[in-house]
Amino acid sequence: MMRGPPPAVLSPGAQVLGYTVERQLGQGGFGTVYLAHCEGQRFALKLLHLPRVGERAEREVSILTRLHHPNVVRILGHGYWPVPQPQFIVIATEYVDGRQLDAWADAENPTAKQVTRVLLGVARALAAAHSDGVVHRDVKEANVMVRASDGLAKLVDFGIGDYAGARELTADILPPGTVDYRSPEAWRFLRAHLEARDARYTAGPADDLWALGLVTYRLLTGRFPFDGEDGASVTEAILSSPPTPPHEENERVPRVLSDVCLRLLEKTPEARTPSAQALCEALEQALRGADETWDVPLCDAYAEDSATTEGEDIDSFEQWRHQPRHRPRRGKRIPRKQVPAVGADSVASELPPPATTVRVPPARRGAFRAWAALVAVLVLTGAAWGLGTSRVARPVPTRQEVAPSGKSSQADRAAAPTGPEATAAAVALPATLQEVSATVTTQPKETQPLQLPSKPVKKGMSVMARAVGTAAACTALACPGTQVRPAPPPEPCPKGATKAMAKLGINIGDRFRATFGVGTPHVMSVHEGPTELILVGRWESMPSNTVLSGRLLMRDRIYGRLTWATTPKGESFPICLEVYSEDGGRGMEREPGDDSASSARIFTTVQVQAVSKFE
Repeated sequence: MMRGPPPAVLSPGAQVLGYTVERQLGQGGFGTVYLAHCEGQRFALKLLHLPRVGERAEREVSILTRLHHPNVVRILGHGYWPVPQPQFIVIATEYVDGRQLDAWADAENPTAKQVTRVLLGVARALAAAHSDGVVHRDVKEANVMVRASDGLAKLVDFGIGDYAGARELTADILPPGTVDYRSPEAWRFLRAHLEARDARYTAGPADDLWALGLVTYRLLTGRFPFDGEDGASVTEAILSSPPTPPHEENERVPRVLSDVCLRLLEKTPEARTPSAQALCEALEQALRGADETWDVPLCDAYAEDSATTEGEDIDSFEQWRHQPRHRPRRGKRIPRKQVPAVGADSVASELPPPATTVRVPPARRGAFRAWAALVAVLVLTGAAWGLGTSRVARPVPTRQEVAPSGKSSQADRAAAPTGPEATAAAVALPATLQEVSATVTTQPKETQPLQLPSKPVKKGMSVMARAVGTAAACTALACPGTQVRPAPPPEPCPKGATKAMAKLGINIGDRFRATFGVGTPHVMSVHEGPTELILVGRWESMPSNTVLSGRLLMRDRIYGRLTWATTPKGESFPICLEVYSEDGGRGMEREPGDDSASSARIFTTVQVQAVSKFE
């Protein structure tokens, strides 16, 4: 679990301080980044929830405005949004058209020379930052972008950076950061001061260099340098075990580059590479001595015999733990062999039936098909009778990578060589931006389940009955077809959502009740965009009154996609829940009163279903 606000949702076309949003680019530890354009130019917009991370945002603005270097992402401006009641600080930076460092390495299968040039760019960025008194404190692959046009590396996301005179961001012993990239000296400090709650570790340039050493090792070998059965044993390896030299792990790694990496991974700051500038000089010297062996890709390429098939993918951490020590495969995957296009009947005859096939007796197939056709007509025509208006959810905070106050998972890792398995420090989530709400303003303090009656029966004809009448009338009078707003396109779940739900005991396909607000169930207005629901009762290990955040999509029915949960105690985690009506259909019926494309009226009580993707 994580503490802090969920990421928020912006749809393509949304306007933010004169910028038009195109799509989400990604999410860092404390902010969500979007691609946007303004006056014909493209920019990256980072949005941070002001009430919860305002000081972090101001710190990032302060750092970026003082750093001017080709290898540091350039800030172009910042502001507060929405203007009448600011809930977010918006930081506009240059758009780096490229890939995160790990994605770049996986796709390009770079050579030793290419890796060294990228590392040199990061080292130069750190040298510029350190010379100005700035420590990044979160150096990792996700915070390095490699530009597609020329391979230039850009260091991004200074949101938890530090500099002399800056106020502390947390009340924990260790500063915010990604757990797996913490230096040995940070772990030693934590172990020595577990009972001293007022102790504070100050990260310095040596911590950035250690983290860059981990990044370097992974680029050269495809592996982390330290192994273990759980978080505590990995920490023990970081403190006491020397890493296997990269050139022994992967014979294509030049010895000089292996030595540079090992100096970054020395256990004490005194033995480590003394500065980022010294690292720049070492990398430059290594490049000057490069021969033709530096132009060979560091890893094996994918081949026919290595192409995966569906169902073979396993958890990446388990795969890393159990794979033998050899060069990993990188580069473009070999596409799976395509099944030749043939008629649907012949394909059906060759494929085995699914485990839950419904078999229709031959004598009744005609009646079954006729009934299916009628149902299809009713669905298409009935949906058009629903109507609706507007609800916008209050903003909610962005994910944090630091452990919650009190006894943290980091303390567990540091306390002894054998401890509980560490939780993942960072989970990449899809972007979601919340706007101001007048409907749901506070999280309920009660932890008792909300007692809600079932949805009342409507007077007069039901939607289905009206649909039947419409279908019959149009059959007789040859009416023009009803204009149908198609269902939203498929969308993947947030990374880590299915695992988070599984840990709570929630299986794919499980359903539970939720509501758009407290009090007696009623019809309310909603808008397209961000939304929140409240869990009605305890759902396995997810407590009652957990706030479920996501967005609504206005169609002939109102679809809800929920991607983040925040418990009454403030613990947050990714989820993947689809909203279903009380009657059991995907999406919610429109209630009479609003048939616009951007708003609707709906009934407040719904069901939410755990899904592996949004259909």
